[in-house]
This record gives sequence, structure tokens and C-alpha cells, in this order.
Amino acid sequence: MDIRLLGQLEILDGQREIPLAQGRRRALLTLLLLHRNEVVPAERLIDELWAGRPPPTAAKGLQVQISQLRKDLTAAGPPNGTALRTRGGGYVLEVAPGDLDVERFERALADAEAAMDEGRPDRAAARLREGLKLWRGPPLADVAYESFAQAEIARLEELHLIALERRADADLALGRDRELVAELEGLVREHPLRERLRGQLMLALYRCGRRAEALEAYRAGRRHSVDELGLEPGPELRRLEGQILADSPELAAPPRPPPLAERAARRAPLVIVAAGLVLAGAAVLTALAIDSGRRPAARAASLDIAPNSAVALSADGRRAAFAVPLPGRPTDVAARGDQLFAVTVDSSSLTVVDARTHTIIRTVPLTLRAPAAVAAGPDGVWVADGRRGLLARLDAGYEHVAAQAAWRRTAGAAAPGLSRHESTGVAVAAGAAWVTDGSASLRRADAKGRLTTIAAPHRLDGVTAAGDAVWAFSTSGAAVVRVDARRRRITDVIPIVARPGSEAPAPVAIAATGDWVWVLNGNTATVSRIDARQRGVVGTTALGVEHGPRDIDVAGQDAWVANFDGSVTRIPAGGGPVRSTSLGGALTGVTGTRQRLWVVSTALDQQLPGGSG
Repeated sequence: MDIRLLGQLEILDGQREIPLAQGRRRALLTLLLLHRNEVVPAERLIDELWAGRPPPTAAKGLQVQISQLRKDLTAAGPPNGTALRTRGGGYVLEVAPGDLDVERFERALADAEAAMDEGRPDRAAARLREGLKLWRGPPLADVAYESFAQAEIARLEELHLIALERRADADLALGRDRELVAELEGLVREHPLRERLRGQLMLALYRCGRRAEALEAYRAGRRHSVDELGLEPGPELRRLEGQILADSPELAAPPRPPPLAERAARRAPLVIVAAGLVLAGAAVLTALAIDSGRRPAARAASLDIAPNSAVALSADGRRAAFAVPLPGRPTDVAARGDQLFAVTVDSSSLTVVDARTHTIIRTVPLTLRAPAAVAAGPDGVWVADGRRGLLARLDAGYEHVAAQAAWRRTAGAAAPGLSRHESTGVAVAAGAAWVTDGSASLRRADAKGRLTTIAAPHRLDGVTAAGDAVWAFSTSGAAVVRVDARRRRITDVIPIVARPGSEAPAPVAIAATGDWVWVLNGNTATVSRIDARQRGVVGTTALGVEHGPRDIDVAGQDAWVANFDGSVTRIPAGGGPVRSTSLGGALTGVTGTRQRLWVVSTALDQQLPGGSG
């Protein structure tokens, strides 16, 4: 079977196209394909197909559409590997691996990334061309205006552009500059604020001996950036302009190596990284590393970091292992095992990214209008909208809400300083979720969504957990509150400074292990370290205000800070030097496990408050 979503919906059995009805039945098939091989409850299908306003006959209408759709799919014969089955009050569309063009495209993109890592740009270019040939038009064209399709359409369109850029990278590494110029000129006209494409065009023009046109491409990009966003181009694009003006030898086209040497070759050393307009990147990749703005760290290769992306880092945090575009602006992230959970606005949803496949394995629309915080527990994922006093638990399959809670929210104080912060935070400890919303209350929700409230001495603006200890911080009170999760009572109130005031550190994020609690102070760009056993501050680490620290979490035993200047800072638990590595983009969130570190980025002009803790 050949099932196609990258254009109008088509199903082919060999060379024969299976006739498909128009209208709602086609939308139903598309919706089931987006959730292939998982049970979709009938209630959700009804809600999505009728845009939340189903008629009284919707349930009967769905049954009729399912019956007709079965006839369409069985027209190809039983051995086709695609079957629509009824399971426990819902339906599952079984699709064999590789039958869907979306999966084949994503595999081609992943293969190309691996080939570039192995120093095989020829293989990468070939696989990307194979993947791009699968595109026959706008993705999900039949349901372009359906609300349920918007997140996936945005994701696929972003992946399509990434594939075009990756293929241009590979072609530039192979010296195919002349062949690229016309294509890149068209892409830059279509996406004038996408800095990676503009950098690739500048490099290709320069290598073709068209130096003046390369500089004009930069000036045109600068005009777009200043006129539309009020921002100068990113530092790496400016650096590329300087290298062109200086005729830098680093910009020379690579020699065409023989096949064996080509397989052994590694990527060339230049990267064009965006400072945060619409995409970051370059034609030939590199990363810059700094140590808290004081001394350079080791250089290491890095991916480009696109706005609104989730990025998995190497174990040492020195490079980006892979990046995945998210369906909207991320407000918070959490990790468990090999999976990342990101909540986004624009398209209000929970996105699940798998580190083993380097892909999004599920995007779940949320009824919460402004999801601001997320936490992953052993039995599911909790998402909070603190501004509206709403909390939802999604079960381990993440396809439906298993429990909900609501409370009457009182206004909280805004957090000052450098931060992505709002006062919503959620953490999981002792089989329950713990939520802050900027009020002087810490709320606990059990697995069924039943709420209890613990009064606090300060307004609480974020929360984290380690073992049976829950740690919440107060921005205005410059203090951390410790709660015994089993006994459900406050045991300690730990001041960050002896005397709060306008110049005192203002906590904006928190992370914890069994031994240490790290508190990120936004206005002073410092991290206060608390001994979890002695329950007092034992040290303060300066990060540098120029980095714009936004979030903190723990990966392994060390603390990591995501900075808005595109760097990530490591604070070793056992002492030692604090080091920052520049990845690119504008980082606004970080989360980790014992095995893996993740960051997320947001465009400079799209920064929104988010959760913390």
C-alpha cells in the first residue's frame, strides 16, 4: 500500500488508485491516519469532525462514515496491511510500517542527518532528494482548514523547509554552488526572514564569483529584518558578511574528493546561525563554545537551532544531536526516559518526541487554552494552565485526558528580571501533582484530580520535586519552601538572601536532586545552590547577565541553564568550572534525565511567558 498525505490524500494499491469519497469521510480517514495504529475514541472523532459542535445525529453519522470507509479500504483486498478496526469505544486504523509517505519522508530526513554525521554529503543529498520527491503539494491539502490538522500541517511544512535546507547544506559541501543559486534565490524570496537560506545563498553566490550580489543579498535581508521586526540580522549572518568583504579563505568551495575520501571527510567548519528571527543555521556547520563569557570552551560541531524547536543534546551538552520542530511556541518541557514532553501555544497541544527515532511520535490537542507547565510522572503527564486554574492528567498513552481539576485562581505578582517565567509550575511527587499559580497556595491533585491546598507564607511561582520532597519558590519573597510530599506539610522556608529588596535575587526557576536544589535568579543572572539536607544556601554561581538565563533543570547530577543568547551552561554538582556552550537560536527551556538533556527554542519576536519548575 502507498498512502499519501503530502499533497491531496491518495491511497494506491500497486499502480491502482483506490477511489475515496470527498467531504467528511475523507477528513475522517485523514484524522485516523494522523493517529494511525492507536485507538481514537469515538467522542474525539465526533468532536474533531464537527469542530466541537456535533449535531444530535453525529454518533450515527460517524458509524455510517466508518462503515463506508471500511468498504473503501477493503477494496484493495485483505493483504494490504491496512485495516480499520473497532476497539473499546473507539477505532484504530492499522497501517503497516513504511506505507505512509510521511513516515518515508521522515526516515529520509533522519538517514540524511546520519549520513552528514558520517561525512557522506553525497548520501545525504541523495536521501533528501528521495524524500522531497514524495511531496506533491501542500500537506494534508484535503483538510487544510480543519482545526485538527493545523498542528500537523505546520510541523510538516517546517520539516519540508528543513529538508530543503539540509539538502542545500549537502550540495554546498559537494561544491554544487552554481546549481544551487537559482533555487536558493526562489526560496529566499518566499522566506525572506529565514536566515539559514539567506546565508546559503550568500555563500553560493560568493563561491560563483558573484561577490557583489552576495553582499546585496545580505543588505536585502537586513532591510527585511529591520523593517518588519526591528531587529538586526543575527551575529553569524553578520560574520558571514564580514568574511565575504575580507575574502576569507574559509569560504572557499571544498574540493571534490574521490569516493573513499568523501566518505571519510567531515563537515566543513562554517555555520550560519540565526540569532533568533525565523530559522537559524548555515551552509556548513560549526558551533561556538564560551565559558560564562570569560574564556573560550572547546569547539564542537552543532546542528542549527530553529525557533520553536525541541533539541536533544549530547551527554556532555557540547553539541545538538538532533532537532525537531514543534507545532507552536513552547511554554514548558519535561522529560522521562527517552521521551520529551512539550506544551505549546498557538496550537494548544502536548507534543511527545522520542529520542530513539528522532521524531514526534504524538501531538495531542489540549482543551486548556494556554498550557503553561508540564510534568511527567510514572502514570502519565500533567499539564497546567495556571492563569485559568486548570489542570489535566493525560494517561500513559497520552491520547486522552484521564483526570481534570479546576480551582478559583487569585491574581499573582508578575516576576521581574530576565526570565521566560510566569507563575504556573507543576511537578510530580508521591503519586500526585503539585501546582503553583502565583498565589500563596500550593495545590495537590491526586490521580483522579481531587484537590487539596497547602497555605504558604509567600506567593509561589514555580515548583519541582525530588523523591518525597517538593520544592517551590517565591519570586517576591526571594525564598524556597520545602514540602514533605507524604505528610503534605511545609517543613522549611529557606531565604535566598538575608533581606529581600529591590536589589535582591528574584527566583524564576528551580531544579532539584536528592542532594541539591538549584534556584535560578533572573534579575541577577545567578544560581543559588541549596543543600537539600542542611536546607540552607551554600553557594552562588554567577552566569553573566549577557547570556539572558531563562530556565534551569538537572541532567545526570549536574544543573543546566538554558540562555536566551543561544547557549547552555553546565554547573557541576561536584564543583569544578562552570562552562557554557553556544548552540544558536534563542533558548527558553531546558529539561533532563539521568541519560539525556533537552532544550527548546523560541523566536525572538515570539517570546512568551511559560511554566517553570
